[in-house]
Amino acid sequence: MTSDLTTPPLVSAPSRLAQIKQWFRANLGALIELTVIGLWAMWVGRVLLDFNPQVWPQGRELGSQLSASHFWTRLQHCGLCALWNSNVNGGYPALADIFADKLHPVVALTTLAWGVINGTKISFIASLWMGGVAQWWLARSLGVGRVARLWSAFIVVVGGHLVGRAEIGAYNLTLSIAASSLALAAAVHLGGSGTRRASVLLALLGAMAIVAGQGYLQLALLCWAPALLFFLWDEDLRLRPVWREFGLAFGLAILLAGIFIVPVAHFWPNLSKFNDTNFESAQELAYLPLNLVISDWKFYNSDALGKLPFPYLYNLFIGWTPILLAVLPLRFAQRKHYPALFCLATGAGLMFVFASAAPLKWLAAFLPEIAGFRHPPLIASLAVPAILGLAAYGLDGLLKIEWPQIILRQPTATGRALSVSLAWILVVPLVMSLRAAYTWNQGFIKVDDLRPVYKAVESLHTPSLQWLTLPFGEHYWVEPALNADLKVADVIWAWGWKDRPAPPARLIASRDAQPPNTTAIGQITDVPVYEDATINYAYILAGEAVTPCPATGSGGDLIVKCSTATPGQLIVQENSWTGWQVWRDGARVELADNDWLGAEAPAGEHTYEFHYRPWDVPLGLLLTVIGLGLCLWLWARAPAGVPASVAEAAPPAA
Repeated sequence: MTSDLTTPPLVSAPSRLAQIKQWFRANLGALIELTVIGLWAMWVGRVLLDFNPQVWPQGRELGSQLSASHFWTRLQHCGLCALWNSNVNGGYPALADIFADKLHPVVALTTLAWGVINGTKISFIASLWMGGVAQWWLARSLGVGRVARLWSAFIVVVGGHLVGRAEIGAYNLTLSIAASSLALAAAVHLGGSGTRRASVLLALLGAMAIVAGQGYLQLALLCWAPALLFFLWDEDLRLRPVWREFGLAFGLAILLAGIFIVPVAHFWPNLSKFNDTNFESAQELAYLPLNLVISDWKFYNSDALGKLPFPYLYNLFIGWTPILLAVLPLRFAQRKHYPALFCLATGAGLMFVFASAAPLKWLAAFLPEIAGFRHPPLIASLAVPAILGLAAYGLDGLLKIEWPQIILRQPTATGRALSVSLAWILVVPLVMSLRAAYTWNQGFIKVDDLRPVYKAVESLHTPSLQWLTLPFGEHYWVEPALNADLKVADVIWAWGWKDRPAPPARLIASRDAQPPNTTAIGQITDVPVYEDATINYAYILAGEAVTPCPATGSGGDLIVKCSTATPGQLIVQENSWTGWQVWRDGARVELADNDWLGAEAPAGEHTYEFHYRPWDVPLGLLLTVIGLGLCLWLWARAPAGVPASVAEAAPPAA
């Protein structure tokens, strides 16, 4: 098996330009196919190509999932201050967010180029393309021809496991699934080719899957590991050298993801997350595969078959045609493809087993952190690429058999016979299957005009950097507030600080009864806004006396100016954590041992500067750079082609 694009030949005489031209000629067909998949992804997500930053992709939770992407806008604005996210729930280390996808290259590049909202639109379309490319690559590794591999890629782009996550605006889930699918395709490719460059490629894509966040898909990839064992032994049950390449790829992937792993590992003891030891969202194993063929809104919004009424958790719809085709490898499988086919079939089964939470319930008894994976049905997303890989193989086998011919014209003395193969009848179910998946899942890709919300948020401002709260559970308020660089507390979040209180809010926008000790000061749209004038972001506490101090800054750079007649303790309502340092009038002083930032405050006028400069980020970045250097070195030293035995065994790509 092989799926490498032809590698530029190592020729000394021709110019580099000639080598590039030769490479393009050799790979023109593959490049055209990848372009076609990209155009299909753009068509599917065309409604998102509205570049008004106040027109959002649909999804009730989207607004609260975009905070992490502001890392890149803040990095452009104030550099290293971006290492601290100071705008949500008291602040936290920006690179320690286990659910965020900001470090994935697609998110980074699209956010830097188009901003948070428009970058999210483009990254979603790019995620659909990535999922299609992963499926195309998987099929190509199986020696599948052009028609079958493009059809399987097209189905993936509109598959419920990718598009269905948009139902609540979980676009970061779509990216994570696509990134993990690419890593899975790279693993199958490595298992078939056994080359060093395939190992490096798996390391790079594996690292991208790790930094794509969410956790569920990374767990799914780990659960795929037993299925990869089919590549490690030959027909005589002798261990193949490829096990070393898998080990190398895993080690390099961890090293490459150091910029993410080290800050997360450092912060982990302080992280609190909702747990569910009963895994209430999990369906029974017998029911889970039915989600592949059900396209009924009422069903997904009900508790039928042991579900919760949350469609985005369960939607896997690809239709019956791929399921039926996935059985055909039993008829058409070639011996040289057995390891990959067994791997895909086993992997798909493992995904459903783990999605049912049966193994997770057992593991949670020994490792309580497993209970944090509260939505195991998402793991089943990685069964879809395997099923479609088998379906593409089965379809390719159908296309290659000897089909009867319909004679339209007998041969004559002046002309040849004209006939049509009955294989063309397959066009009908293939097109219908694609249309069914497209029609069902296209309903989840819509946009909402949030311009009135942005306009309303403009009226919210505080005297200093005080915190404010927005209508609880109404996520669409959060991103406009973050875009205005407001500090928002009491935001529904996937995780929080362990044993830390929420910062008190100066402004409170709420539909509930007026909070005590507040004054009504107006409203945003139909939501009343109240102010508690006693709440300050920074102040000096001297006994019972409170002296407010004005504060400025952003992210991990804060400046507080205080004037007091008596000494006391400076308190800043920002979470304190390793990496914060404080200077008073230019001289380094000791940071207070408190949950909030603070320092001793002598009498008089003083300027305090707080800067967040953690050690874990440089260390993680160093590991990532070392990993990149090793990848480049290993790639350069590796042979350009695949082993001869592999090249001889692989059928030519159609």
